[in-house]
Amino acid sequence: MNILFPKRMKDVTIIVHDSYLDEVVEGLHSMGEIEISNVERDTDLSSLIDDGSIHKNLSDCTEYEMKLTSVQDVFSSIEVKEEGIKDLIFPKEIEPVKREMKDFSALKEEIDDLMDSVGKNILKLSRELNKKREKIEEFESIRRSVQQMIDIDIDLSYIGDSPYTVYRVGKTQNTTLLKRKLSEIDTSHLILQRRKEKEYIAIAGAYIRDRKRLDMVLRETNVKIFDFGQLKGIPSDVLDKLDKRIREMKKEEEDLFTSLVEQKKEHQLDFFVLEEELEIFRNKMEAYQQFGRTDTTAIIKGWAPEDLVPQVEREVKKQSRGYGLLVSEEPRDPDYVPVSLDNPKLLKPFELLTRMFAPPRYDEVDPTLIIAPAFVIFFGLMLGDAVYGGLIIAVSLVLYYGIGKIEKGTRDFSLILLAAGLSTFIFGILQGGYLGPNREEYLNLLGRFGLDPPLLLDTLEGDGPLILLIISLLIGLAYINIGLVLSLIQHIRRKNYRHVLLENVSWWLLQPGGFILLSGMLFGWYDFTGTVYTIAAIMSVVGLGLLVVRAKGLSFFALTGFLGDFLSFARILALGLATAGIALTVNVLAYLVADGSMGTMMALVVVAIGSVLLIRSTLSKDKKIMGAGISIMVIGGLGFIDPVYPFYILSLVVLVGGHIINASLQALGSFVHSLRLQYVEFFGYFYEGGGTEFKPFKPERRFTTSKEGSE
Repeated sequence: MNILFPKRMKDVTIIVHDSYLDEVVEGLHSMGEIEISNVERDTDLSSLIDDGSIHKNLSDCTEYEMKLTSVQDVFSSIEVKEEGIKDLIFPKEIEPVKREMKDFSALKEEIDDLMDSVGKNILKLSRELNKKREKIEEFESIRRSVQQMIDIDIDLSYIGDSPYTVYRVGKTQNTTLLKRKLSEIDTSHLILQRRKEKEYIAIAGAYIRDRKRLDMVLRETNVKIFDFGQLKGIPSDVLDKLDKRIREMKKEEEDLFTSLVEQKKEHQLDFFVLEEELEIFRNKMEAYQQFGRTDTTAIIKGWAPEDLVPQVEREVKKQSRGYGLLVSEEPRDPDYVPVSLDNPKLLKPFELLTRMFAPPRYDEVDPTLIIAPAFVIFFGLMLGDAVYGGLIIAVSLVLYYGIGKIEKGTRDFSLILLAAGLSTFIFGILQGGYLGPNREEYLNLLGRFGLDPPLLLDTLEGDGPLILLIISLLIGLAYINIGLVLSLIQHIRRKNYRHVLLENVSWWLLQPGGFILLSGMLFGWYDFTGTVYTIAAIMSVVGLGLLVVRAKGLSFFALTGFLGDFLSFARILALGLATAGIALTVNVLAYLVADGSMGTMMALVVVAIGSVLLIRSTLSKDKKIMGAGISIMVIGGLGFIDPVYPFYILSLVVLVGGHIINASLQALGSFVHSLRLQYVEFFGYFYEGGGTEFKPFKPERRFTTSKEGSE
């Protein structure tokens, strides 16, 4: 295991007789240790062979995939309500179904059986549900039109066309224009009834021979025509019938929806299982298009980890009965080699931080080993409160045992958060942070219990801020030089010795030389001998010369950039001061609120607020507001017994709410700024990223698992 660099890869070429191609593909897929790539990337080989072919079953695979998708689309539109917040935080794990390996024909037959027995019924229910919803929407639209005519005594059967007359009803605002236009039709008449300001119900009629002219006038004057369908009777009677019919249809809709929900709960996993099995077949079939062909053989190109090449070769020979050949060679161009990170189990979750920036290239250092402990330390120093650390640990455990059980990304993040929480807890103890620093007038959590444990560094008092600043800058100087060491290792591996001189040696001459000259001659902090000053001057001049050769006219900006990276680590102090300062402010505010100097007046205000909420809830019949109103009135009532009670309760709200907000915001800030110190100040000296992750040719399973020996 070489944890400073990605796994060593081999460029693999497999030649196999056509008779055994399917068995070899199946064997490689089951192993899952090789990434299949297009044979065209090998220009020497691709010019001698034909392109790969489309698998004969791929079109069938697409057809059956569409069948399953049609049912899954129905399921995805059916939202099943969770039982409560617990189900959101701790979702139920899906127990994978054990499956024996089947050939493609057997899988198609199984899909057909499921579609015939279950799928067709689900699609039928879905169509009926959609039709029912469309019908309900149509009836509700008609109901809204009838509602607007509730106080007009007219039989709705008169609206529309009859052998002699035509009547239209609609809504309009432009009555003047409507009257003028209708006056041009000799047989027309108009009834207007005001509904709102500038809005009228218009009943317009004419002889049947003038129907087209009437409709044209209504369109030109923007009258919104009501559609009553085949309804008969006066609006008030019709409205009751409509309400009854709509209720009946909604009950039918609910029954259809309930049936679909039951089908989803009972059969969705069956469709997921077959969909996953089909996707596994598709994955294998699509690989054939990347192969090369001759008259009797197939050529497979791929990448395999160096230590696994012998196993891949044995599998090829086993599946091909000896009619297969594997050739492995060193990659020619590292830019095209897929990357597989090779970190120990403890560091695996922190690969997420590396990938958030970009995976390393094949010939580039994998920074996970370095950034994992650095990120955790920076986070702990920035947040530095034991209670906040405990909260973060609790959140991380909830994520790990909740969503983390089914999502790898969440699980990795929860482990990173757990490490950051432990670091915060430890540094909180060292800095005496337990919901803020302890002060005689404004006690923190332990101080309220009469405890005052020893601390190594008080972030807000005495020399504490200066010491933390020095620690931050020393960490920054060390961390930047670790980046330069990693850069040196990369240059040596790539045999870029000129870069070693210009990018590494230049800074290692400038740093000590510049420090001696500035600290001794400029600031007078130290008193060095003349020889030391001479050596420092020579080192600085040579270092600057190398920097000028590398950066040319931008050498000044290279110097200021280095200084900026170094000073940027002072953000560790800044975040530490912000966390402790705001936490202390919250404690001060809670103390001031608990002082209770307003006495009974505060109690009256609280009772008044509770009374208003209670009255409002009574009028609106809102039980939640009613509960809040009663609770607030009780708190105010306690104030008449002893005026300090409301203040104590309000103080507790300020204390808890303030620290939760502070912990959340500062934790977010610590996370972001700890990452910034990695991605900007640290990576800039050696890391570019941009590699392509290694994607092994293997079955991706979530809902299924193969029975022992089947794969």
